[in-house]
This record gives sequence, C-alpha cells and structure tokens, in this order.
Amino acid sequence: MPKPDIYIGVLSGTSADSIDALLVDFSRSIKVIDRFSKKIPKAVKDKIFELVLNKKLPNFAKKQKELDSILGELIGKSVNQLIKKNKIKKQMVKAIGSHGQTIKHSSSRKNPFSLQIGSPELVRKLTGIKVVYGFRQSDIANGGMGAPLTPAFHNEYMSQAKVNRAIVNIGGITNVTLLPAKGKILGWDIGPGNCFIDQAVKDITNGKKQFDNKGILARKGNPQVLENTIKKFLSTSYFKKPIPKSQSVENYDLKKFSFNPSEIKDLKDVDLISGLTEITFQSILRDLQKHCKKRYEIYFCGGGTENNYLMDKFKELNLENLQFFKTSDLGIDPLDVEAMTFAWLAKKRVEKQKIDLTSVTGSKPCLMGEVIS
Repeated sequence: MPKPDIYIGVLSGTSADSIDALLVDFSRSIKVIDRFSKKIPKAVKDKIFELVLNKKLPNFAKKQKELDSILGELIGKSVNQLIKKNKIKKQMVKAIGSHGQTIKHSSSRKNPFSLQIGSPELVRKLTGIKVVYGFRQSDIANGGMGAPLTPAFHNEYMSQAKVNRAIVNIGGITNVTLLPAKGKILGWDIGPGNCFIDQAVKDITNGKKQFDNKGILARKGNPQVLENTIKKFLSTSYFKKPIPKSQSVENYDLKKFSFNPSEIKDLKDVDLISGLTEITFQSILRDLQKHCKKRYEIYFCGGGTENNYLMDKFKELNLENLQFFKTSDLGIDPLDVEAMTFAWLAKKRVEKQKIDLTSVTGSKPCLMGEVIS
C-alpha cells in the first residue's frame, strides 16, 4: 500500500456562496477522501460584493483588511471541521492550497492585477498546517494574466491522448480549457457564468434567495423577450477579444447592465432570469463552435451544472461534432474540480514542480504560490 499523500484544497468561488474544502489523497492517482462546505453568511457575502462591484469605495483598504481576517477565519475553521469530521491527524496533511476570495482581477496585458482575501497567515495559525497561497500572483509575476489556472489541472487529469476534449467550468465566470489530442492546451474566460443570474435572483427576492435553484425560474420565463438586449451584450468588446483572455465578476454589475428600453417596459422577473441564463448559454456555445471545429467531448463542471435548465439547453442541441457530458462521467464530481485544483497546485508547489501555463495565461513555467510553513 502506498503511503497517503494528503492535501487540502480550499476556496470560495466568484459567486461567494460558500467556503469549499476538499481532502484529497494523491497516492493513487487522485482520490477525494471527503469534502466540507460552509455557507458564507449573507452579511459577509454582501460585504464581499460591496468590495467587488464598487471601484471607488470609501475606506476600501480598511474594509478589505477586515474581510481578509473574517475570510481567513472562515477558511481556517472550515479546514479544521473537515479534518475533525474525518478523524485524521493534522500531521498527515502535507499542505493546504488556499485560493481565497477574489475581490479584484484585471487581465490587462500591460498591468495585470489580482487581489484575493482570506488571510493565509490566519489559516496557518488556526490549522497548524503548511499553507500555499498567492497562485494568481505567481502567474502574473512570471508574465501571465493570472487566470484561468485550472487548465493545468484539467490537462493532468482529464486529457485523453486520442480524444479532443473541452472542460467548461461554470462558476460566477465561465472558463474553458481545450485539450486537443494534438496541439497545445488553451484556456480562457468565456464571460459571465452564474454572476448575472445570481444578482438578479437576489434583487428580485430581496435577498431571500441567492441563486436560481435548478434553473426553475429561468424555465418559467421566455428569453426571447430580451432578444435585442442579448444580441447587444454579446457584441460588446470582450467577446471580440482574441484568446487567451480573462475576466472578472467586477465587470458584470447588473445595476450597470444596458437593456434595450423597449424590452424592459413590461419585463417579467422570470423573463429577466431566462434572458440572463440565455447570455451564459449563448456565450459558451458560440466559443465552443468557434474553437472546436473537430469532434470534441465537452465536460461541464462548477456550480452552473446544478442549473438543470441551462444543462438541458446543451442536451437538446443536435450538433454533429460536439457531445456534452459532466466531469462526473470522468469520475470527478463537477463541484469538486476547483478545490481539487488548488490541492494539486499546493502539492506541486511543496514538491517544487513548475506549472506550465504558457499557452493559457502567457506566463513562463514557474513555481506557483507562496508557502507559509
């Protein structure tokens, strides 16, 4: 029996719904021992999005510092609960890969920038375990855009020598990795994933609901009501940019969304949700059709896979060259992929193995992340 090779990956995604911690054993390929998810309190989530969506917020630095500690404590406690739940000794965990919560991200070619909160020092103090953090900053320091980082993991565990595959992660933002059987891997952010939908649901329900559970609201609506609005949005500059490219939730503030005036006159709530879901669907489909000319297997992961209405829209397509699946068909839970990535990146950093994202972010191969022992 090989010795356990245990790491923890932990993050809160761009939707800021929860802290997700994953206990992973890499001794035999890759095996999830267990997972723990802690919902981010509504008051904390509101403060996160106050920082994310406001570019000129008074006392930004003070509020950022306060939230850095709050998130660090939530992350540390989540890790401790995961360990306690599984009754394992902390010494068995070689490191925690802690991504934190993204507050700002700019992929400007000249001055890329990425800011996360979730104090790694506090996580180390609370858990007593080595922490690896600052993954995006390492990529930027080595000439990259800082995102997306998951393609390196997708390539390691989901590529197939004789099959063209694409991995589509639908979080707050949607990103995609192309894993062609021949040629270099590519990865980029497609555009909005759940972020517009979540904001709309939150507004419509006065904060009582945070997302469109299973896509029930979208299914009741008619996206065609917003046909011109959708066309206009999908013709904005980001969608015309060449790949690779990365995007941030801060650029998708529903309060600043440009609606066609004639279409919002008598707009029903369910039509709004359906229209925003259509933006996510069309943006994904358009990029896949543009960049997957050969036969491709498309695997979905991320929180968006829980939206049955959105997933059904892909199932209903009859495209000769694209087949649609979830990463569960490859033996990896769609909701585990991102946390698993950061557990793996922590392992690579501890073992001093460089990550090559040259064809994705533009960085040179580098040791990714800083270590607090």
